[in-house]
Amino acid sequence: MRRFPIEGGLLLLDGAANCLYAYNDTARHVWELIAAGRGEPDLIAEFADHWGIPQTVARTDTEAMVAEWRSQNVLVERGARRRAPAKSPRRRQVAWNKPPAGGWWAEWICTVRGIPISFAVETELSGTFRLLFAHLETPDAVPQARLEIRTGPIGELLLIADGRQRARTVDPAQAVGALFVAVLERTRANLQWFALIHGAALGRNAQGIALAGPSGSGKSTLAAGLIADGYHFLSDDLIALSEPEGAIVPWPLPLSIKQGSVDVVAVHHPQLAQAPSYRTKELEARMLLPPPEAWDAEPVPLRRLVFPRFVAGQRPQAVRLTPFEAIERLLTDRVWLGSPITEQRMSAFLAWLFRTPAYALSYGSLEDGMRLIEDVVA
Repeated sequence: MRRFPIEGGLLLLDGAANCLYAYNDTARHVWELIAAGRGEPDLIAEFADHWGIPQTVARTDTEAMVAEWRSQNVLVERGARRRAPAKSPRRRQVAWNKPPAGGWWAEWICTVRGIPISFAVETELSGTFRLLFAHLETPDAVPQARLEIRTGPIGELLLIADGRQRARTVDPAQAVGALFVAVLERTRANLQWFALIHGAALGRNAQGIALAGPSGSGKSTLAAGLIADGYHFLSDDLIALSEPEGAIVPWPLPLSIKQGSVDVVAVHHPQLAQAPSYRTKELEARMLLPPPEAWDAEPVPLRRLVFPRFVAGQRPQAVRLTPFEAIERLLTDRVWLGSPITEQRMSAFLAWLFRTPAYALSYGSLEDGMRLIEDVVA
């Protein structure tokens, strides 16, 4: 385990399992006591005294933390052997130049930034993925690259890029994420990737802002409002950051506006009212298409990291986050820091967090959210 110093919590990198863990300040204190060699009675007594709580409560809290660390394989009994990370199934030698036995569920060609790419999927996994790229389809183009998602021998999903296996996962979201990365690599071959974050991104006056957070937090609706207010649309669903400074690389797939926000967004973008609906994550939604030239925009320095949260009737509020609070929020959602995650990459990412102001926004209307954004970017 590799510990990274960060105020306000504990950050551990498990290099063997390629996992990053973030824990709060009380967990950090317990970890430090264990690292200092404190036995159970002394550990509980010191913990209780430091936090001003009864020893019975301290015992319950510390035992819960230790149990969680053991279940995650980050802490083992002295003298015990640490469990080896689970191994992926042995890769079979497969002739990837042949179609799957049952044929393809779908095949199509898209031209992204002037590069025709052929896609093929064996299952219905990528239904939403294809919809997002539908406006870029060019059936008569001659592909310069081919990306496939196939089903592996035990049901896992395999990404095959130009005839070579690139990723293996049982998580459909990770499979689509790997597909996105493969497209980025082929359309921005001159860039190296710093990090990938789930969210939307916008730019104005050569400055970028990232709206990060889980699905349903209101990112796309807020982004649509900001576009109408003069911001340039850079990305939705995926924020791609390039080395060395974490600049936002445009990835302008359509904004997905959930049905509950359509009327609000249509005030600013009337064409949305006529857009066809589709289902995503069990919800009805409509797509707000970006302008074609958005794909050709240059990367923009990211100056603000914002975690928006819409709650009907909520009083608008912006709270400045510490770097630890920001990374804790990122880790509760989708964030990619490389495979494997190296100490060098982690150090660079933490340095980026420390120099990038981060905010948590809560608001009850689109107008309130837009005003809060103006406040934090000022």
